[in-house]
Amino acid sequence: MYRYMKEIYRAHENGLPVVGPTYLARAIGVSKSTAHHMLKNMERMGFGRYIERKGFVLNERGMEEARKIMRRHRLLESFLATIFSFPPEKACMEADKIDAYAGDELIEMIEEKYNYECCPCGNEIPK
Repeated sequence: MYRYMKEIYRAHENGLPVVGPTYLARAIGVSKSTAHHMLKNMERMGFGRYIERKGFVLNERGMEEARKIMRRHRLLESFLATIFSFPPEKACMEADKIDAYAGDELIEMIEEKYNYECCPCGNEIPK
């Protein structure tokens, strides 16, 4: 679910409030049926609504969760770029590998120490 929430949030940032399984399948690298199944599961988990033949729309709870997930990702991405001098693309790829596993305490420490406002790619870090 983590990767899906990040991609849905990115799509929302880019003006796409309804995200379909085809879009997510391409972005994440899964089959369309796998993406469809996950969107239906996310609806059951209470993160939004799946509209047949259109896509998924985050509700308030889903948007808050997606915002937290993207905040965690972008803080880690910024930290990796600062500490290891990774270029933006590399920092993003490495953050993708670990953001779901980083503890809240680590994220809070990064936030307090560095106070990043945007990630190395230039995207705003959600509050």
